[in-house]
Amino acid sequence: MMKAGIICLVLFVFAVFWAPSAFGVTNVQQEIDIRNKQIEEIQKQIDQYQKEIDANSSMARTLSSEIGKLNAQIGKIQLEIKSLGIAIEQTGMEIQNTSGQIQELESQLNLHKAAMGCYLASLNELDSRSLTEILFKHQRLSEYFNQIKELEDTQNNLQLAIVEIKGIRSDLEDKKLTLENKENELQDLKRFQVSAKSSLEQNKTVKNKILVDTKGKEVKFQELVTKAQKDIEAIKGQIGYLLQQGITVEDAIKYGELAAMRLGIRPAFLIALLDVESGLGKNVGTGNWMDDMYNCYLKLGKESRAAQEKDAFFAIVNKLGIDPNSVKVSREPNYGCGGAMGPAQFIPTTWLAYEAQVANLTGHTLPNPWNIEDAFTAAAIKLAKGGAADKTRTGEIRAAKAYISGSSTCSSKICNYYSNIILNKAAIIESNL
Repeated sequence: MMKAGIICLVLFVFAVFWAPSAFGVTNVQQEIDIRNKQIEEIQKQIDQYQKEIDANSSMARTLSSEIGKLNAQIGKIQLEIKSLGIAIEQTGMEIQNTSGQIQELESQLNLHKAAMGCYLASLNELDSRSLTEILFKHQRLSEYFNQIKELEDTQNNLQLAIVEIKGIRSDLEDKKLTLENKENELQDLKRFQVSAKSSLEQNKTVKNKILVDTKGKEVKFQELVTKAQKDIEAIKGQIGYLLQQGITVEDAIKYGELAAMRLGIRPAFLIALLDVESGLGKNVGTGNWMDDMYNCYLKLGKESRAAQEKDAFFAIVNKLGIDPNSVKVSREPNYGCGGAMGPAQFIPTTWLAYEAQVANLTGHTLPNPWNIEDAFTAAAIKLAKGGAADKTRTGEIRAAKAYISGSSTCSSKICNYYSNIILNKAAIIESNL
């Protein structure tokens, strides 16, 4: 019994005084802070490029101003891609750091459990002894009851500690999941940044060709500007994700301009955002409501949300007379759940909130989230509400942030990169509309 008591005591001391190593955590945090500073420095350079773009945009449209603006846009996007790469690396470090903390807590939790098991075994052993054995073991009966009391107190303390550690462990696992989601989102945004850079470089090639064709003569360039019509091919290069949904470039322009005109926002901004949304939904139109929406929320333990989205989805398809299993929604991504519908990527509950306004503007008695005009109109309503009706860079940034996060003042890296990508794409589309 004495040997067992010593073992229990050792386990108890380890459990109580266990201190996770702070050395590794400190080093990782220092690396994270270094990357934060790098991102801040890059942002200053990005802001400088934006000033150049704004300055060129305010000037009369000339050959030199067009090329200058395009060069600044390319430089800006290159820096944003670099910033995204650092941010993704930083997020990976944060995930690794959190995983290490979870492992430390699991070790601490196991020590507490082992100590508790040891003391419980001692209690059971004492309970199994006869009164004669107890009297021979202890000179006074009070010594026995004192030992029982000490063991019970220790057991209670350990139980409280385990409850506390489980709570911390749960919080850390949630944090890890959040960080993994952030990394997935950043990877998506980086992909769009690379795509935007490619588009800008293509446009630069076109502009350089104009310089060659006009032999640098401003008069000839102004003639081209005067005769300019919509450059369908150039716009097509910017809305690849919408085209993948079966939307033609002509329809994207037609309904984009119509919806934007109704709500007083820029058509280029609306079309750019919808293309980025479709790109984020590389899963658009490949999922179904049961697996990618309803069951997904159930797996995440969100029974109420699962029921709400299911009810909203069936309310939509039933009114339209559509077989719920015949229509496609966004597939379950690496983070969150699918279920977003059509070009505007509205989830069912959100669509119902905008349905009446869409009907009022389009004249469609039964708005359909898979209908191009209805979807574009719903997106335009949401963007106008978010601040895009100002037709300013600030207003459109606020609107884009509200579209992805629900908050126009969102300051996360995801919101910032998302809004920048849309405005970069909108600038190119605008020049070709």
